[in-house]
Amino acid sequence: EFRRVLFRSKEYNASEVKKIRNETGMSQKTFASYLGVSCKTVEAWESGINHPSGAASRLLHMMEMDRNLTKEFPFVSIEE
Repeated sequence: EFRRVLFRSKEYNASEVKKIRNETGMSQKTFASYLGVSCKTVEAWESGINHPSGAASRLLHMMEMDRNLTKEFPFVSIEE
């Protein structure tokens, strides 16, 4: 029998988003591409205007839990 466990998405503040992005070594543009959002969205998150939600929030949580996630799953090139 399988049990399904859902983790609540964490609400990330501006400094947390920026910290995670900086730890990946990605620019805002590359980070946005990795998360499937626009660069303006990442700018809004990092300035505290908006907060990540849904799939983006879950990906941020995964990045926070596994610092090698972006290297193990390189969806976008980090080279600019």
